[in-house]
Amino acid sequence: MISIGPEFLERARRPALAPLLVFGPPLVCAAVAVHELLYNRASAVDWTLAVAVVAPLVLRRRAPVAVFWCCWVVAVLTWALGTVSLAELAVLVALYTVAAERGLRYSLSAAAAVAAGAGVVAVRFGPPGSVNDVVVVLVGLAAAAFFLGTTVRAQSRYLASVEDRAQRLEQERAQQARLAAAAERTRIAREMHDIVAHGLVVVVALAEAAAATTAADPDGARDKMLQAASTGRQSLTGMRRLLGVLRAEDGADRAPQPDLGSLKTLVDETRRTGLDVRLTETGTEQQLDAEVQTTLFRIVQESLTNVVKHASEASTVDIVLRRDPSRVTFTVTDDGRPASGTRPRTGNGLTGMRERVALFDGDLTTGPTATGWTVSGELKLSEPR
Repeated sequence: MISIGPEFLERARRPALAPLLVFGPPLVCAAVAVHELLYNRASAVDWTLAVAVVAPLVLRRRAPVAVFWCCWVVAVLTWALGTVSLAELAVLVALYTVAAERGLRYSLSAAAAVAAGAGVVAVRFGPPGSVNDVVVVLVGLAAAAFFLGTTVRAQSRYLASVEDRAQRLEQERAQQARLAAAAERTRIAREMHDIVAHGLVVVVALAEAAAATTAADPDGARDKMLQAASTGRQSLTGMRRLLGVLRAEDGADRAPQPDLGSLKTLVDETRRTGLDVRLTETGTEQQLDAEVQTTLFRIVQESLTNVVKHASEASTVDIVLRRDPSRVTFTVTDDGRPASGTRPRTGNGLTGMRERVALFDGDLTTGPTATGWTVSGELKLSEPR
């Protein structure tokens, strides 16, 4: 079987080849017909019929079915007059075009018409002894044109399906890249909020405490200012690491993330603001994934930030973490009333906590208690979504 590969079909679509594909076959048929007509010293009728059968080929790509039937009618008329000319090759070109451009129903009808016309005319008007030759040659050429056109059409459809699939895959990859970029922006926004918000709140609290005790306890005020400077430097370091991730060409080299081992430092840092922070860990001793540890640290960090920022007269904060084989539960409870009468239930901090918890199919609850405020929830110990 003749195979026309995708590379040929792709080249055939180029603008530079379009004129050759349109005018090439008609010119070849015309050249063959002119040579034969001149050699045989054909009559004006033969010239007219030759032009009539070849000229429509110029429009074969726009209207392949109509052009085929036009060429076929002229060819049958030529055969009926008792002439078999090379100009009738135009019918085979038209048949090939129908098979390549249209469906199987049209191409089978065209092929059957060529075979029927050749057979009938050859039987009725062919010279004695040459009927079978005419039928065999024309039917064979018609079959070749039919199968060649059908093969080209199948290859063209295959190439189109490959291109369509490639475009869909490219669109899906672009969509996945956009989703990944959005998820990364959300992650960075959470990290930036946690780093900046907690650091600034602690610095402000220490600075205010230092200002209030400067006269009565200058050494204590000095210590608080040094602690504020240390906290500010830590936050600045975290910001620099985060900005380094943003500048990286890929996200492989992420900044080190805090884990549960960093909770003691966080608790000590918050205690310097005057709060009595108590950390209790219970349950099993299994090692938690790094993502789980980072999520728990950030939730506790944001909860402590909100206590320092929003809860006036708070004196104690209880942090309880319980590890179970299938989940980790957390509770952060304080005894302070809100500075403005109510605690915020929305904002970047709470939104970030909910997003972190949702990654582990967990839940988060925030709300007032009889003596203060509580943040509680759980993380399921499975692969994060």
